[in-house]
Amino acid sequence: MKMVEISKLYEDNLLARVLVNAIPYIGGSLDATLTSKWSGYWKQRIEELLIETEKELASINERMIDKDFIESEEFYDIVSKIANDVTSSRCREKRVGYAKIIKSALLKEDTIANLEDIVAQITNMREKDLIYLKIIKDLFDKGKQVTGFSLSKVMKSYSYSPIECELHLYRMENLGLLDHPRNTLTGRGYVAFQKTSLFDKIVGYLGL
Repeated sequence: MKMVEISKLYEDNLLARVLVNAIPYIGGSLDATLTSKWSGYWKQRIEELLIETEKELASINERMIDKDFIESEEFYDIVSKIANDVTSSRCREKRVGYAKIIKSALLKEDTIANLEDIVAQITNMREKDLIYLKIIKDLFDKGKQVTGFSLSKVMKSYSYSPIECELHLYRMENLGLLDHPRNTLTGRGYVAFQKTSLFDKIVGYLGL
């Protein structure tokens, strides 16, 4: 559900307004501004996507774009999914990535099926995932092993244990970004992960 729709529901929902007004000290003033505030977040996120998309498309001329493709269901599906996630996520990296995906779709640099997979993976990512992705990329770039222990050393300011880091590496694996060897006896926290081709694609789109 889009933020403007949530704002409208809040405006019309007596129970929601009663609950907000029950917040000590700030309830009344918050009630007066919440609708416009939430609508503002929605507008800001859409505007940022449009700005990033304009940057990406600045070097494209009209002859490079297939106008029939823009009218296709495939392009509509990609743009629709992107718009829904943009309004639901505060992560700027996603908006940068989606602008590049739109450009890639228009220039047919990748298949629609692949781009739909990439959009789906990015949609499933949280802010914490993006923090992990950046650090994992840096470890790979430096030729270091990616394990729960190696991650926890770099992320010590977050106070994540090696086991917590390893669990998040498995989450990255479930998203198709990492893989690890099977049938090996390795202690917890020491399982070494490798990146997949999808990892490089998504990192590239997100500009991490």
